[in-house]
Amino acid sequence: MDMPAMFANLPSDLPKPSSFPSPDEVRQKARGLSKELFADWIILNSILERREDSIRKRWGKKSKEQKKKILLTAWPNMESQHRPDVEAWRKESGAQRAKGTKFRAAYMWPYINLEDLLKPKPLLIFLNSRGRNPPYEFVHSDLKSAALGETLGATTPGFLNEYTMHFHGRNGPEKYGELVSWDDDEDAFDNMINGLGMHPGHGLQALEIQQHIWRFLVSCCKQILQDLPLETLMSCDVKPDPGSLSGQDANVTSLELIALEAPYRVPAHLDFSRLKSLASAERNSREDHLWDLREDPGYFAEVMRDYEQHRSEMILDKHGQNHPTLTQPGRALFWNRILGNVVVDAYFGLAKFDAITQQISGLNELEERYRNQIQPQDDLPMDYLEAFQNLRFMLSDTVTDICGQLKSCVLPSPPMREFCYRNPQDPNTTKISTAYSPPSQDHAVKRIMPLFEILWDDEQRRLFGVHTVTDEIERLIQADPDVGALISPLIATRLSSLSVVSECLHQLHLYQPWARKIEDGMELKRDELLETYKNTFQGWIPILRINFESSLMYRYADPSDGKFTYPVHRRRSKDNVESMRNAEANLDEFWKAVDRHYKSKIGGKSQHDMVAHLLSKERSIQRTPQWTEPVKHQKTTKQPDYTYQPFSSVYHDPSKQITGTFDRVSVTEKSTKTKTKGTATLPEDPPPAEPEDSYVLDQKTIFTVDRRAYKAFNVLFYSPSNPDLPGEIPWLDFLHAMKSTGFSAEKLYGSAWNFVPSGLDVERSIQFHDPHPSSKLGFYRARRYGRRLERAYGWKGDMFRLA
Repeated sequence: MDMPAMFANLPSDLPKPSSFPSPDEVRQKARGLSKELFADWIILNSILERREDSIRKRWGKKSKEQKKKILLTAWPNMESQHRPDVEAWRKESGAQRAKGTKFRAAYMWPYINLEDLLKPKPLLIFLNSRGRNPPYEFVHSDLKSAALGETLGATTPGFLNEYTMHFHGRNGPEKYGELVSWDDDEDAFDNMINGLGMHPGHGLQALEIQQHIWRFLVSCCKQILQDLPLETLMSCDVKPDPGSLSGQDANVTSLELIALEAPYRVPAHLDFSRLKSLASAERNSREDHLWDLREDPGYFAEVMRDYEQHRSEMILDKHGQNHPTLTQPGRALFWNRILGNVVVDAYFGLAKFDAITQQISGLNELEERYRNQIQPQDDLPMDYLEAFQNLRFMLSDTVTDICGQLKSCVLPSPPMREFCYRNPQDPNTTKISTAYSPPSQDHAVKRIMPLFEILWDDEQRRLFGVHTVTDEIERLIQADPDVGALISPLIATRLSSLSVVSECLHQLHLYQPWARKIEDGMELKRDELLETYKNTFQGWIPILRINFESSLMYRYADPSDGKFTYPVHRRRSKDNVESMRNAEANLDEFWKAVDRHYKSKIGGKSQHDMVAHLLSKERSIQRTPQWTEPVKHQKTTKQPDYTYQPFSSVYHDPSKQITGTFDRVSVTEKSTKTKTKGTATLPEDPPPAEPEDSYVLDQKTIFTVDRRAYKAFNVLFYSPSNPDLPGEIPWLDFLHAMKSTGFSAEKLYGSAWNFVPSGLDVERSIQFHDPHPSSKLGFYRARRYGRRLERAYGWKGDMFRLA
């Protein structure tokens, strides 16, 4: 078959192979690259086995300019910034790339750049991983790192049909990259499909990438140890491996740093504990959000105002006019639409992430069942394969949902609103048309908007990969304060959720060599996967069709009249207590009305009924008790800070209601061992003696902490009866306090931090958002975080003692 003629007849917008080499040409090129690669690998391995400690010490003592000179000598014209492939995409049009890109090195070796390698640890991590592990461990990840160049048509591989190139498990230049005909080996085609082999064009690219990497690393070693001849470097005694390095603290890390170091490390594998931790933290955060909406009038009002400020109606049209809904009496339609978004996002968001968490748990159980039964060359058992595909489908759909949310609220957000306008409202539609209008001068918005536009376009998002785009957005936010100032707290929260889903998808992709086959087979099963997805959320379809338009619900929800004013930050007095009780009563009345609205529309089932089984049963809503005047010169019983009521009277059985005030965890001290058992529950009937798997109420952990952490916990668990009002908590002090009780912290993209318990008798992780743009946690939010810790782990203020 005339392959060049066949590809020439394809549509012009499809990428074409860069060449059509013969089998002999492929073999000749592969052998040459493989011999050079292994010659350098042997040298690098020998140097590191003997001199890695010296290399680390010397590199650490060098100035930035000295390091830069070494890197540029080893790799002349090295790209200057992180992800140079993304920067090349910005600089070059598609037509220019098709004619022949000027940035081939940027696309082929995106992690060979000065910005990353001049940091203290990446080069040392790179040397350790590549010098002490065989090349085949990296071949697939090396090729994947150059994927953007191929998807953009800048670095298309050559094409040779009916052959497979093999790498897996091969440690010598004669067999590494061996070309095998499908006629000579009946497994060759299957090996290419399942990831054990490669298409020859990709194989040659991978060999070229690897040969340049090992040559570069050998050159770096020679320069760092330039006073020692190569013979000396390779002839002394072998020393123990000093181990890998990390630029991160053992207890505090970030997704950005993990992503930065990943290309320099041995490729990671699917980590179910990480997958479950990320998903469950996001799920639990959604549950806490729902609780706060129904419990805290101030939080509810804050969320409503946030949604208000991110609506497209807030954008002026091209004539400087307000949207018609903002001129209506009471803004009824406007507030009803906001209310619909707040309720659906809260309730369906919890249901969706709960389903994701459940699917991950089910997949983990299947992995444990089949772990010792499957081999890399085998197909996965059907139920295991389907579980992977269903989870991937749900995660991909969630990416689409979150990107849609970002598309609707980025431009109207207060920092971005000046760079867009709204087209006059068409009276025949409720859709609002907005347009981005960039400033003529250089501005941070021009650096961030192209990345958002990729997220909003399904095809562009597929080409770039959401993991790549979220990584670049986070890098810009952290590196450029002007870009960071354009990200509102609501946008940061949604970017955090997107990063969680993106990392979950990335973890699934690490399940090699099966991940590729799992992903490739999904398009053929799209209808089946969609049907499974619909069945999962079948009960939600009538709920999601309901809106509040034409209703009077806006009167209950509009926070602008002060009905939710909640002076919780002020010292308790009769007036303040009365204000708080009024706000709580207004919020309770609002949610009763919402629940009734859904019930009336769907024949007795509310949105709350749909998630009732997902909510922690031991939780109760805190409510402020009536004010009692203190009696002077008379010893009185301390007034309770809160009373508790059921989460929702709509589905709660009044005959089983717990009333009055109670201490949810009693105050007897255990040993000093730092453990916590979880949140206390109050049973309806007296429990049997020593119930299995239940929390023992008469035991409580005591945490002994330093003064810095103690001060933070005093604010988190502040008692309103305390006459001394606390101040703000620096975010770093909050991190320190959480670490001191046995949590590790990981910074996700956006504003979220994932806290994972270690050395504690709990598995549940918890997610908090750092204050933005401030670096301090205000008292109001700190108190809310304390309440979440109490709900999740049963923590109370008297559990913390000063060391």
